[in-house]
Amino acid sequence: MTAIADTPYAKLEAEGRLLKPSLKADTHVAGRFGFRGDISYDDPETVLKEVFSVSESGKPAIGFLAGTIKEYATLPKLVETLGDVLDAEGKYIIYVADIPLGCRWYVPLGAAKIFVVAIDETSVYNELLDVFYVDKTKLKKYDTSAKLDALADVGLKYGSLSDYEAISYEEGLKRQAAA
Repeated sequence: MTAIADTPYAKLEAEGRLLKPSLKADTHVAGRFGFRGDISYDDPETVLKEVFSVSESGKPAIGFLAGTIKEYATLPKLVETLGDVLDAEGKYIIYVADIPLGCRWYVPLGAAKIFVVAIDETSVYNELLDVFYVDKTKLKKYDTSAKLDALADVGLKYGSLSDYEAISYEEGLKRQAAA
């Protein structure tokens, strides 16, 4: 059993940022620690919601993370707060409520490269199922940890850069304002 202190989540746990966990433990995959819940990143009201994330044993950063934020403008604060728990090797998908529907951007921020996707009335779970082509019927039979493993298995390998437009954070702000 992996202690949270031995994972990249230790910093976030110590700062009280891991909120409403439905999972904060080892998953069914050996050497993998998972977190499902919310992560606060600026103040108690500024939260990355519906988080799906895993870290692999021996790796200093979170390998896969997906969640949703209300405002694109807070994306740099999210990356700054998470700090070194994000790295260039990780796969990070952030769904954003206030960018134009249909937008799919690949935005570098610090060491991390973020897949930024518009989201409306749906959930992160349903969006991941669609993007990763995971069988929803099959997942219904799984517990929380197995569902996270199934999504993380695909998410850790995700790299469909051709589906995203590479832009700077500042260009994203301009496009958001123009919409």
